[in-house]
Parts: sequence; structure tokens; C-alpha cells
Amino acid sequence: MIFLKFEKLAILNLQTYIMKIVILFLGLFFIFSCEKKNLNEKEVLEIIHSKKGFESMELKTEFLYGENFIDSIQSFRKIIKRENLKPIYETDLNNDGKQDYLVNLKHKKIVDDGIVVKILYEDDSKNCILLLSNSKGYKLLNPGKKRVYNIFSAKIISDKNQNLIKLINFKKNIDDRNDILEFDTLMLKNNQITEFSKSDQIHNIEVITLTKFGGYAPRKEFKLNLKKDSIILDSKFYKKLEGKYLGSKSENFKTFSKHLNDIDFTNLKNVYSIGCCDHSSIETTITYDKGKKKTIYDNGEMGTLGLVKFYDDIEKLMETEKWQKIN
Repeated sequence: MIFLKFEKLAILNLQTYIMKIVILFLGLFFIFSCEKKNLNEKEVLEIIHSKKGFESMELKTEFLYGENFIDSIQSFRKIIKRENLKPIYETDLNNDGKQDYLVNLKHKKIVDDGIVVKILYEDDSKNCILLLSNSKGYKLLNPGKKRVYNIFSAKIISDKNQNLIKLINFKKNIDDRNDILEFDTLMLKNNQITEFSKSDQIHNIEVITLTKFGGYAPRKEFKLNLKKDSIILDSKFYKKLEGKYLGSKSENFKTFSKHLNDIDFTNLKNVYSIGCCDHSSIETTITYDKGKKKTIYDNGEMGTLGLVKFYDDIEKLMETEKWQKIN
């Protein structure tokens, strides 16, 4: 009798153990299935429409411009045909095991009294967007921010097992009607879209000096000098401040230095220009590696995506800084 009781108990324990294993595997399968679930077109658009300014955007399924004077250009049509573009590209850009989505978009056609209304200009280009997976779902990144690039469309390419974004852009200055497109390559770094760079060299940045010049009134607005242990503002017109001010957030110097190295600042152009003297400009001088200097003059403040992020981060610092006047 005792033996039978032990046998029954052993069988019961074995069954319980097997059930736990089954439940564990089912749970892992469910989690794995959820993580690997791909979005369909409807779900992709729902996420895009949740972003302010993108509520009415549609998938681009036909890769023509929509105007005969451009679509009739033979070189334009040849490039578009060769690139074999798609509405949605799926890949894992941030190596988290989940699919990311590069989506080509177009504005919804608006008809007013039988006339098609076209949006001629916006602060940001909205012709493509990246849905980047994260722990909360998806983060939306726009490579057309501040119209650094006049994007027509984009696609995913691979270079030495690295997934990259290839932009097909309209040139900002067109001298030849048969030569209106150019190409740029972007990468994902620190979960941000930036220009592709092969260099991983880290420079020892000693001083960052940023000077802002006005547009319509081409005068110096302010000069910001950042070191690892100090931040000094020499202001002419910044927020009604005039004179020299001392900041307290010098710890941000490390973050700014890392970003400048990430965007390979030594290989950026010395001059970026939108060709408009009425627009404000920023001049950035970086002192590094025992006195070497790199100066970047950016008329229009939209030289590269990496520089735009740098300017945005500087602006956030200045907005939150509690400036103390230096007598």
C-alpha cells in the first residue's frame, strides 16, 4: 500500500512537472510570436498617422512625380526604373530582432472645385519615414527633417552586412534639366538617423565654439564657448541678454563631444549653404587633439542631419540654462 501511494505520488509529480514545462514552452512561444509579428500595410499607416503632421499621408505606390515636366525627363524615369522602388522596406536596423519599416509616402490628393491642390512647401519633407522598433512599440524618425534633403523616395541597401538607407533626392540647385536627382546614404546610430560614415576614430575635443549670425540683420547674435569644465555665453541679442554669462551645465560637454565624433566632424564640409543671405547661419569651431581646429560654416542651419541634431541639443541647453551675468 505504501509503495502504491509513493508510485501515485511520483506519477502526480511527474504530470505536474510536465504541465509546467508545457506551460513554459507555450509562454515562450507566445512571447516569441509577439516579438516577431510583422505589421501589415494598414497597421503601418495607423502608426504613421499617429504622428503629428502625417495624419493624411498615404503609401506611395507609383514612383512618378506627378508633373509632366519632371516625369517626361528621360534620365529621371531611367533612374526610378533602375532603383525598383517599393512602398515599404522591412529590415532590422537596430539589431533588436524585430522588423523596422522604411516607408515611402505621398500627400493625399486634395481636390478643390475640380482642381488638384498641391502642397508646395513644408518645414519638413514627409516623403518617407522610418518606423524603428523599441520596447514601447515604434519610434518614428523622419530623414526629411528640416529639409536637409529634398527627398523623392528611399530604399534599404546593404553594405558589408550593414543595412543602410539610400535616399533619392532632388538637387537643391538644378543647372541641367536632365540632371535633377542625387543620392545620399544614411545610417542608424544611437537610434538616430544620420549620415553614413565609415570612420570610428575618436578625437579628443578640447573646446567647442558656436557662433550664431542673424539673417535679415546679418549680425552676431551670440557666441557660445564650451569646455569640459565651463560654459560661457557672449550674447548680443539672445533672449534680450547682453554681455557675458556663465552657465552651470558644463557636464553636457561630454555628450556634445561624443555626438561630434559620432558624425565624423573632421570629414564634414567646411561650408554648407542654402544660397540665401537672408537666412541665419551657424559657425562651429572645434578645437581637438592638442590644438587642431575644424570650422564648419552652415548657412541655413541645415547642412546635415547630424549637425541639425547638434544645433537642437545646443538650443535645448541654452533654453534650460540659468545664465549668471559675469561682471
